[in-house]
Amino acid sequence: MNQIFDMEKIKKLFDEAEAYEDDGTLIKTIYLGDIRSITPSGKVYTPWAHSNLDACPKCKGNGHVRNPHGKIKDWTIARKKDRQLTINALDNFGHYGNWPSSTKKVVQKYRDQQDWWDPWPSCPECAGMGSLEARLDQDWNEQAERELNEINAWMHGSEGDGCDIMASRGVEDDSPET
Repeated sequence: MNQIFDMEKIKKLFDEAEAYEDDGTLIKTIYLGDIRSITPSGKVYTPWAHSNLDACPKCKGNGHVRNPHGKIKDWTIARKKDRQLTINALDNFGHYGNWPSSTKKVVQKYRDQQDWWDPWPSCPECAGMGSLEARLDQDWNEQAERELNEINAWMHGSEGDGCDIMASRGVEDDSPET
């Protein structure tokens, strides 16, 4: 995904913003834009109220697509073997980093088989969300958070208008990046 924000402009806006105290911490907050104009869908919705989103054209809003080689019996066998091996490996070796490479390879083999035999995998277009618009908004959100995280800032909604997207960062994090 392309860069969303002009980070030099964002840094300048933070430099010019007035600091205020919030629960004993000095922070600066800037306005990024209205959700209806800066997100890909330009729509306001929640996971439980999303009737204004268009259904994904590939899965028709279901979130899953039919796998032509999917077989529930083979998928179930691979899933059981994966779970048994994972439980045994956790009991014997602890966390994944301690597992022998041979155990990791066998577990990965059964996980790959699950993907191959899964009769209804997640839709590749909408990532199982049922809406391409929602997936694009999520991708945008993740990219925006990564960009802001680089300057120790975070994104949030406004207390006044729920459609306003704001960014904040602590004053102690306000030093210029090197």
